[in-house]
Formats: sequence, C-alpha cells, structure tokens
Amino acid sequence: MNNTYWGPKSVTFWLVGVVTLLMLYIGVNGFLQPEAAIQGFGLPLQDAADKSIVWIKADRDLFIGVFLLALMVLRMRKASMVFLLSATGMPVVDAILVLQNAADKTPSWIHITTVVYMLIVSWMLYQQEKKANIS
Repeated sequence: MNNTYWGPKSVTFWLVGVVTLLMLYIGVNGFLQPEAAIQGFGLPLQDAADKSIVWIKADRDLFIGVFLLALMVLRMRKASMVFLLSATGMPVVDAILVLQNAADKTPSWIHITTVVYMLIVSWMLYQQEKKANIS
C-alpha cells in the first residue's frame, strides 16, 4: 500500500470512523432522548422545557459526524486531520463546563479522554501525511 492511500485499509481511517460514529450517535440521541443525553454529557437537565438547549448540542454533534463522514467518503486525510485537531477545543470546553457546573465531576473524564484521543489520531494522521509528502 502506498503512502498516499487513505481508506478502509488504513488504521487511521477507522480511528476517524470511531469519532464519526460516536458523534452521529450522540447527535441523534440528543434529539431523541434529550434528558438522558445531557446527563450522559455530565450535566443535569433542570427543566424539561430546556431540552431545546440540548438540541443545540445535538445539532453540533450531528453536524460534526456528518462532516467527518463526508471527509471519510472523499478520503480526505489531511482535511480530517485539520478538522480533528481544530475541533479538540470543543471537548476541552465541555470538560470545563462539567467541572464548573456538575455536582458529579466524573463525566468530565469522558471529555478529557476525547481530547487525548483526538490529539493522538491527529498526530497519527499528520505522520501519515508527512510520509505521503516525502514520497
């Protein structure tokens, strides 16, 4: 396999796929079960009437999943790397929100782990891109 290939035979393709599927799931779940989704995020839903706020997050997550899926279908490794790297700010802010506002701080680890995962996958994509440019 040559260094410019990025697709189903590439480990990083599937690592990006994990993020993609997770974002699609979280987005759809946020629309279907807003109370459960916000609790999974790490914050309580104070009033059922506030579920439209959860839908804003669900919309964000669904868009991220659809966008990453498009990048995967188009086999755009470099764009996936740039998007993942730039998107790491979102789970950082999410972790801060949970740490500042939740009684139970445990869910903040989900967001922190997400940041680490995204940084590792971005670094792996960068390494592949660097090798592809040398060839």
